[in-house]
Amino acid sequence: MKIVVKVGSNLLVGSSGLRKSYIAELCREVAHLKKQGHEVAIITSGARAAGFTYLGKGKKTQDLHTKQALCAVGQVQLMKVYENAFDFYGIKIAQILLTRDTFSDRKRYLNLRNTLIGLSEFDVVPIVNENDTVATEEITLGDNDTLAAMFSIAWDADILVLFTTVDGVIDKYGKLVERFDESVELKDLGKSSWGTGGIRSKIEAALMASRCGVKVTICNGNDLSNLTRFVRGESVGTVFEPRERLRAKKAWIAFLSEPSGRIYVNEGAEQALKNGGSLLPVGVVRVEGNFDVGDVVEIVNEKGELVGRGIVNYSSSDLEKISGHRSSDLKKILGYEGSKVVVHIDNMWLA
Repeated sequence: MKIVVKVGSNLLVGSSGLRKSYIAELCREVAHLKKQGHEVAIITSGARAAGFTYLGKGKKTQDLHTKQALCAVGQVQLMKVYENAFDFYGIKIAQILLTRDTFSDRKRYLNLRNTLIGLSEFDVVPIVNENDTVATEEITLGDNDTLAAMFSIAWDADILVLFTTVDGVIDKYGKLVERFDESVELKDLGKSSWGTGGIRSKIEAALMASRCGVKVTICNGNDLSNLTRFVRGESVGTVFEPRERLRAKKAWIAFLSEPSGRIYVNEGAEQALKNGGSLLPVGVVRVEGNFDVGDVVEIVNEKGELVGRGIVNYSSSDLEKISGHRSSDLKKILGYEGSKVVVHIDNMWLA
């Protein structure tokens, strides 16, 4: 079984810096799971706080270049702690620093998957974090909850554990939500001091992963036994039951790719897609954005509601020329023999 565990700054960082004893306990739990034959990856926060503590100067809120510098320094310190903790169990680790475009760029995404296969063959535990040193948008807006969900999808994980400082998702009445569905009315739990994500970012991440077939829990990381208990099948925290697992390519199209444009389709085309058909030029109403052959685009109905995503067989300029026309007319319009379909059903995910 492949298990991803995400630990945030509020658990990893105390008033005097990194909580090394906590990381040691986490590594003990992971070592126990590995001894049972599971594969485990850790999504970790804490680099900026580790850099802040190591340098012993500066303020908690810095300008962007200072934050990036602290992350560069802190990554080294953070990995030292993990390495020392796992050495006790004879477990080797690898550092993986990722940005959003690692997932959205198809070639880089496949390279990541190949790297993870290699690490699995060496029986190495991946320690994953955002590459805050170069990715400015990740420092200001990103969060490791989203990273954990994306990594879980890319790794074909079975379980994702999102540790937090509370028992799980709390509804507006103050009660723990044991099984999540999207009708739950939430209590706003706010954000952490060092972290960038609140409970809503965890819910969004959990929904993303569960829609790709990953079983997820948001649970209290102060009790690290929750990790082993959830893997054993116990109900821990707030559980997000997995949907049918998507094939790797469709999972990438649905949740990891970055759409380059939008295709509006008529009612007949929308129904045909829902019935398992491909998108034909005759069903296209209009085109939005600039995209090339092989890019991912959003497919929406005439009301602007999302129908799905897919890999397009035409550039935006050529698609504008053939929109609304039958496939038999394409060669005459374009001057070459193009694909009969705009997006094939095999390269499409339906919302």
